[in-house]
Amino acid sequence: MTRTNSLIVGVDTGGTYTDAVLLDAMSMEVLSSAKALTTRGDLSVGVSNALDLISEGLDPAAVALVSVSTTLATNAVVEGHGSPVLVVLVGFDAAMLERSGIQSAFNDVIIEQVDGGHDHHGNEQVPLDLDALRHILLARESKVRAVAVAAPFAVRNPTHELQVRDLVTETTKLPVTISSELSESLDAPRRALTAVLNARLLSKIADLVSAVGRSVEALGITAPVTIAKGDGSLAVADAVARRPIETILSGPAASMIGAGVLSNRTDFLLSDIGGTTTDVGQSIDGRPLLAPQGAMVGGWRTMVRAIDVRTTGLGGDSSVTTDGDRVAVGPRRSVPISLLGVDHPSVTTRLRAELADPESRELAALFVLRPIGATDTRLEFTSVEQRVFDRIGTEPISIAQATSGTVERRVLDGLAERGMVQLAGFTPSDAAHVLGIQENWSMEAATAAAEVMAWYTGLAVEDFCQRVWSETVRRSALAVLEVAVGDGLAAPTSDPVISAAVDGRGTLGRTRISIAPTDPVVAVGGPAGVYYPEVAARLSAELILPEQFAVANAVGAAAGYLAAHSTTEVHTDGPGLFRVVTHHGVETATDASDALATAHQRAEEIARAELAALATGLPAIGDTHIRTEVERHDAPDSVADEGLYFARVFTEVRARPFAVDATMST
Repeated sequence: MTRTNSLIVGVDTGGTYTDAVLLDAMSMEVLSSAKALTTRGDLSVGVSNALDLISEGLDPAAVALVSVSTTLATNAVVEGHGSPVLVVLVGFDAAMLERSGIQSAFNDVIIEQVDGGHDHHGNEQVPLDLDALRHILLARESKVRAVAVAAPFAVRNPTHELQVRDLVTETTKLPVTISSELSESLDAPRRALTAVLNARLLSKIADLVSAVGRSVEALGITAPVTIAKGDGSLAVADAVARRPIETILSGPAASMIGAGVLSNRTDFLLSDIGGTTTDVGQSIDGRPLLAPQGAMVGGWRTMVRAIDVRTTGLGGDSSVTTDGDRVAVGPRRSVPISLLGVDHPSVTTRLRAELADPESRELAALFVLRPIGATDTRLEFTSVEQRVFDRIGTEPISIAQATSGTVERRVLDGLAERGMVQLAGFTPSDAAHVLGIQENWSMEAATAAAEVMAWYTGLAVEDFCQRVWSETVRRSALAVLEVAVGDGLAAPTSDPVISAAVDGRGTLGRTRISIAPTDPVVAVGGPAGVYYPEVAARLSAELILPEQFAVANAVGAAAGYLAAHSTTEVHTDGPGLFRVVTHHGVETATDASDALATAHQRAEEIARAELAALATGLPAIGDTHIRTEVERHDAPDSVADEGLYFARVFTEVRARPFAVDATMST
């Protein structure tokens, strides 16, 4: 006998692995878990492989929810991947465009400025020039894969952004992102940048939603599918597919939720190390600490509500490069040679040939191949791109075989950034294989690659691998300290005291150095067991390595919740007049207490309405929980509300994304 609607399937799609877990919906107990390689060319292959491993004997009717977290968006921003975008800026001047940083951030965007715009009260200042926009769309449609739209004060009146969106939809087949749907902030340049990032990610998250849908359908599961957002909450997959930037930091946010469930702690430092990135954040009183000004990823400050996390291009699959005896790790990801050697023994043969012939080592231990399922139909290739791409197949070849000269090497890097090909090289995972602390892939391939790399440095093979491992530990420890200390750590990389702690020496001159975070470090992610015992030792930190640390992201996705929030503001506008401002408009009041009451009411109404919208497609949701925070500023020595001149009311409404049916069935 089984209880209906009693199980949750959690899935995490990372850069290297796709994880799946099966949870009891009431106890949050992990009933089974599995890992399968992520197949970047066709994500459904990796998702299906992971789900197959946990679905033996599973009654599809017992599944209440399928929930997904992903690092795809985060990795794409960190690595500079994304689709080319047309940026339509309504009413922007040159200074606003410059402040957005769009031109310097992306070399494949096309920026067009169109007349239009509203003032800070939401009144139209300049009519929208739709005729000019039609000409732009006709001229640019074939050169881009999405459109991003932003206008000043669109959060007070989104009419022009909506009109642009409607015209794009009517005249093209391009997906479109408007900035006012992503943020309530008045900062138009940053909203514009956020909209561009969202548009660049549309295809990646749409591919993931489609892949999960196909995989779940094949198992006969009819439960709804949700995706974890960057603040740890969930949203129905189809809605997230239109706002993929909300999944930036989805992986670490889900890890934070999962780490809390697995460790049974409410206050801790999270360090989530994957194949591509390391994400460090804090849990306080059982809630992820959120970034007050939006997520910071890959050097860009977005306006997306997300976990306050420091993301570093450091993981088990980070590229290792050498310059003399100097070793650098990351930020670019490579397919580990040890992983490549599992399915492609020819890689080891090629490396052995390089060892026997020093003249062939100019581009040693670097390979390239096409991802499984990858095609060349996403964009038109130049003649040079096509020539390089045609040399590459699903069997890895060396970089020297794929390119001839620096021009073609730059072209190859561009193909890799667009996800058309995968680069493979020596990584910390390979070093860990040689050192005997990781053994899931090909030891022979890892050793051959290490011998080639060590030859460049003049180090013995084991010494070289030890240096790679130690550098990964050092940077991991530094990432933890940067979050634990916060703004008090002004220049951590040049601080000799910090360096003495994180590099493992533990002394400076004749002084013993010890730096310990006050909260425990909960380490999760596939490589956590390889590096974090030593990270904790160097930091004198309490380490919690949960039993299911390798699949914490998937656990967190399954244990997530729906959350909607709204912010209203009260502004004085002369004696006895107050304005209550929401992103739906402005109301007036003549009494401060009435204005505050209206602000509370509107914040809760909007949050509840957004929660209902988030729950569209779900059969039922659990009990709702409301949390309200008020920031207010009053005149000195005022009584009650009589001196109020500004207030901000923030309301959040949470609910589980399903209601568990505890009835028994056979």
